[in-house]
Amino acid sequence: MHKTEFHGSALSFEDQIRLLRSQGLTIKDEKKALRVLQNVSYSRLKSYLVPLMEDRVSHRFRPGASMDDAYALYGFDRRLRELIFHEMEKIEISIRARMGYVSSGSDSGYWYMNPDYFRSKSEHRELMRHLISEVQRSDNDSIKRFYEKYSNPLPPCWLALEATSMGTLASIFAAMKPGILRIKIAGHYGVSDSVFCSWLHHLVYIRNMCAHHNRLWNKTLSVPALIPDTYRDIFPEQQPDAQNHVYLTLCVIKYLQNTVKPTNTFAQRLKALIHNSPVVDTALMGFPAGWEDDPFWQ
Repeated sequence: MHKTEFHGSALSFEDQIRLLRSQGLTIKDEKKALRVLQNVSYSRLKSYLVPLMEDRVSHRFRPGASMDDAYALYGFDRRLRELIFHEMEKIEISIRARMGYVSSGSDSGYWYMNPDYFRSKSEHRELMRHLISEVQRSDNDSIKRFYEKYSNPLPPCWLALEATSMGTLASIFAAMKPGILRIKIAGHYGVSDSVFCSWLHHLVYIRNMCAHHNRLWNKTLSVPALIPDTYRDIFPEQQPDAQNHVYLTLCVIKYLQNTVKPTNTFAQRLKALIHNSPVVDTALMGFPAGWEDDPFWQ
């Protein structure tokens, strides 16, 4: 496709309002609309305006579509990311603990330094470089106390992993050789190691989207999570294109939370968020019809 160079200039906030009105968007409160555009930006809000359009080529909005609808979608997406990010903390801490204490061999505290546990020595060296850097930057009190008392170049894995990012945790698991350690880690959560590996990378991707305030609710996701063939207890029915939508992400989070905290209230809070957001079309999120009746979400 032939590309041209962009030479446009930014529209004033007032001109942005005039443009949206000319495209059929209802704006009842111009002062509120101006405040939203000034503090959110048209570029960010546009992602929440597009679902309200009946013709994306001409940028014409559906009859009755309003700025309030777009801002409601924006607010729903923000609260959805907050809900996910909050749950991610518990899951990440659990995974650290499981990976830290998984080995019961003679080198259990330092299995992560043994290249024999990993697919290649070069991959292991790169992981160690990242891990050493993260440990050295850490201000974790337990790690500081370890270095005050011991001469080891690195702390044992249950301390070292406390200093790692979620991305490094996922990379460590992916780099591990297929075998008993991977199976024991994944088995704690009731899925295969290949499924768990995909879930880790998917959750890192989702976590980064939440941390950087990127639109999530109806986004086509580019880092998929595998749908498990075998699992502990139950997993909900999925649509054929489930890997592309946030519904599968929410299923993964709920499933993991059933191990991390069996008394979790994630389902109730998710349902309340959706029920309080009537502007949201859950089909655009990959939700199947009648999802609330699935025993998984009861």
